[in-house]
Amino acid sequence: MLNQPVPALASDESTPVVVASTPLADVDPGLVMTCCANCGKQMIDRKCKMICECGYFLSCSDYY
Repeated sequence: MLNQPVPALASDESTPVVVASTPLADVDPGLVMTCCANCGKQMIDRKCKMICECGYFLSCSDYY
């Protein structure tokens, strides 16, 4: 039953949300660092900023 979606409850506990149960060894840390915290899409590296389509961004000072 590994790698099967696991139902979880949303914050209001009435709407089920599917959460993937992926072993931590299979997750690439480089991809996690470049995912948007707002929408989850892959951000684009622009000089000292990571920018997402949704408008969210991180500057180089946010990494430390």
